[in-house]
Amino acid sequence: MFRIGRIPSRRSRARQSDLDGPPPPGCGDRSSRGRAALPIAAALALGAAGCGEAARGAKDVEDPATARRGGRALRDAPIAVIAAELEAMSGPILEGREATFRDILADTIAKDAYLCLPSARRVFHGDAPEGERRIAGVMPHYGLFLGPMRYLMRRRGGAWEVEVRIEVEPPAGAARLELPDCGLSAALGGAVACRGTPYARSGSTDACPGSGVFSTRATPAAIRALLARWSTEAEAYWNRDARAFALPVRYDFDFVVAGEARARGLRVDLSVPLAPTCGRTPYFYAMRAGWSLPVLAHEVGHVLGLLDEYEALSGIVRCYPKTPFPGAEISRMGLSMREETRLLPIHHYLVLRRFFCREPRTTDPYADAIR
Repeated sequence: MFRIGRIPSRRSRARQSDLDGPPPPGCGDRSSRGRAALPIAAALALGAAGCGEAARGAKDVEDPATARRGGRALRDAPIAVIAAELEAMSGPILEGREATFRDILADTIAKDAYLCLPSARRVFHGDAPEGERRIAGVMPHYGLFLGPMRYLMRRRGGAWEVEVRIEVEPPAGAARLELPDCGLSAALGGAVACRGTPYARSGSTDACPGSGVFSTRATPAAIRALLARWSTEAEAYWNRDARAFALPVRYDFDFVVAGEARARGLRVDLSVPLAPTCGRTPYFYAMRAGWSLPVLAHEVGHVLGLLDEYEALSGIVRCYPKTPFPGAEISRMGLSMREETRLLPIHHYLVLRRFFCREPRTTDPYADAIR
């Protein structure tokens, strides 16, 4: 059953001014220029003070690997400190956009059933224990529906590995697959119709701009070629941006035909149909053959528990084009269809921080809401 709206009660509902106030000494400038009016961010800010180590009175949080770390407890860092650390890691790309991404940070964490706030410095450059953990839950989208979040995290050799495996059911009875570009021409030769401007280079904010004609017959060979391309090129956006910000994390996305993963004894994180066209539908409804690689990288972000960073329902009709939150036009989760938009340190932090959290007593992010 879908629920609309939420009144947070699991966490401290500190005033937004606690997050927006002047930075503590040594934390640097955190200007509120360009502030985004996220619908419920003011109520969701987790507030705080301090710099560096967690402030006095910060909540002790059980580390999932506490036993292997000599029983040391992990302490929640003030969210203002986390925001300042992420801004420092991001560099000039966030100048004038800080307030928007502070709101996104607070909003996403407050909607997550994984309840902990490790510092960003600790997540990326600290002494996290080696091991692996599967993350499983749901995240609310637009306040209208809950979408699945499932992936595997591994800490090895002082770096992070994140794996997502998605199996797709080939479309029954489809004659052709719509494609976003000519990218399968090398694999399929003359079997690909290819003319016009690739969707990712159209300059449009429409995920399916119709800027060219790209298609192929919906044969098993074509579907395998499509999934092989997705498996190598969608993760490349994530790895490109992790390297750009010097973050020690590598992503591995694997797309397989339904049944193959289980036949080989492999973990599956999401099972969905393969739709033969392009279209604006939720990621858990179908993976679509006509999505460009940047859009696909965005959709896998949802499987990793990230939320959209644009106005709800924008981009569905031409009279209301895709409208990212002010400042989020640089973000993969804000403008999904652009080659140049980025997965920022905040996005990698939101994915990795769950490694440090207790296992949720429920995966329902609304479990503690006042109904």
